[in-house]
Parts: sequence; C-alpha cells; structure tokens
Amino acid sequence: MKFRPYSFIFKHWEITIVIVAVVLFIFIGWVMLFGPQTHHDGAHFNKGTNAIWVKHSWVSEAKTFQEIEEFITFLASKQITNVFMHVGPLDSDGSIPDYRYAEAENFLDVAHRITKRMKFQAWVGQIRSKIDLDDPDVRKNIAVVSRKLTNSIGFDGIHFDIEPVGDGDEAFILLLEDVRYEIPEGKIISVALSELIPRSIVTLLSPFWELENYNSEKYYKQVAKYADQVVAMTYDTSIDDEWLYRFLVRHQLIAATRALDDKEVFIGIPTYDDIKAGFNPAVENIRTGLLGIVDGLNNLRSDKDSFAGVAIYSNWETDQAEWNTYDELWLTPSSEEEVNQAI
Repeated sequence: MKFRPYSFIFKHWEITIVIVAVVLFIFIGWVMLFGPQTHHDGAHFNKGTNAIWVKHSWVSEAKTFQEIEEFITFLASKQITNVFMHVGPLDSDGSIPDYRYAEAENFLDVAHRITKRMKFQAWVGQIRSKIDLDDPDVRKNIAVVSRKLTNSIGFDGIHFDIEPVGDGDEAFILLLEDVRYEIPEGKIISVALSELIPRSIVTLLSPFWELENYNSEKYYKQVAKYADQVVAMTYDTSIDDEWLYRFLVRHQLIAATRALDDKEVFIGIPTYDDIKAGFNPAVENIRTGLLGIVDGLNNLRSDKDSFAGVAIYSNWETDQAEWNTYDELWLTPSSEEEVNQAI
C-alpha cells in the first residue's frame, strides 16, 4: 500500500502539531545554545582597539619621559588603545582628593604628545555599599570630579567601575546622566558592568535559583543611553570547569554585542591569580577567556560591528606567559614600524 504523507498529516493533525512543535523547540534550542559557526582565529576579529586597566602609580608617582614612552610603546605593541587609569577610589561623599592623582596631568601631557591614537580614561571606582548614589549631592560631587578629570587634568574620558551595580539600579543611571551633562562634549564615558543575563533566563531560573550581581539586556541598554563604551566583566563567576567558563564568555559576547549594536562593547577577561571564593584562576584566565571570545565572534549571531575588543584586568597582574598567550590567540602580526605607526 502506498504511503501518502499529505493524507497522514491532514488526518492526524494533532500528532503533526506536536512533531512540528518538538522540532521547532529543538531548532530554537540549538540556535540559542550553539548556532551557526565560522572558524576564524582571533587575529581575524582583532580590530587593534583593545583595552586594559592599569595601576594607580602611573598617576600618583612622577614618571620620566622615557618611562612613559616605553609604557605607551608596549601597549601599542599589544594593540591596546583604551587605557583605564586608576585615579583612586571615590570617598563616601563622591569626591577624590587631588593627591591621589597628583601626577596625572604631567603623565597625560607627555602621553598625548607621544600618541594621538590612545585614549586615557580616569578609572573611578568604589564598592557600591560604601557610596550612596541615591543621594543627589553624592552624584553631583562625582560629576564635578569627572568634569575636573576630563577638563582641567586632561583625561579623554571617565571609566566607571562601581561594584556591584545590580539590575535596575536607577541611581547609577542618574549618575551617568549627571556626568554626561557635566563633562565636556567629546569626552568618553565608559562603564564596567556585571555579566549580562537575558531577562528570559532570569525568569526561567527564578523559581529555582535567585540570581545575584547580574544585569539584564534592558539595563545594559539603559547604561548605553549615556555611555559610549560598555565592558562586560566576565570573571569572578564561581565556575570550576574550563569548558563552561569558555561557554559563558562566548554567550556574554553574543548577548552584549546584540544588545548594544550601536556602542563599543569590550569583553573583560582576568589575568590575576587570586584564589578566592567565586574565582578559580585555573579556569578563569586569559586563555579560556580569549577562546570564549573567539568562539563568540565566530558565531553568526554576534554583532561584530559593536565588538570593540578585549579588556584585560589588569596590567600589573599580567605576566610574560600570559602576554605570550594573548599574542598567540589574539594579536595580528605587526612589525616594529607598524607599532610605531600605531602610536
């Protein structure tokens, strides 16, 4: 007897609907978890506009012209153009005493003569519980400090790393609005945020697991209303498996670049070796982080245009072996002449 598929479909439409639904569910799950991939190496995606957090002494201690020139040449050789320079923690009232960045103006004067391509941003941070951003006077003081750092001192922008800024923290959004209004036009606002967890995932997990210290795509978009750059800090995740950490970084890149398709998105990866609760350096490190970034960029769902680069935390924690890994997995080959041109 000849099998007539169309007749079967119409006669057993309930079964057909179930089959179609299962197939569709499997397909959507595959796209969300894996998706179509290309197979390029890191150098293929590296735009030469990477970022790094650097130690406080560059703005608190006097440096010679040679020291600054060598520092900038080294950063150029690593294709880094965004430099987050720690200017000191915010005091509880939102101020930063001048002595904490006493040598910043001298550093920037020399640095801007050496390089026109690099952007030096004042890295401003504090523990969220130690500063009351709900207080408008505190926000005003931070905005005033930001204006001084970008106008009088000469920083190219402000990089905020106030942790943790949880999903829905409206006071932090108000701070960014105040700072955008206060600093000169053309100056950068950059923000480091906790991992992006899509609202759909939060809703799905909430009955079983109360997630903490995360930001949804909605909050990323709220921050990006005032920020030019957003850095997703993909570390301190409590993950103890390399494949899972790599998988997380991959999806952070996909989610963040899709959410912020009109901004510069950096993916922050760690080079420190602290063994502490919530962080395993054998798992969360520059190698697994970079492999996750390359995986994400090879996924056709990611937005390559909004991806700006890797952000390394931090320069004082990165040893030669880690720089070698960075060179191997991420750098595009360049000659000494090209390095000098990059400056």
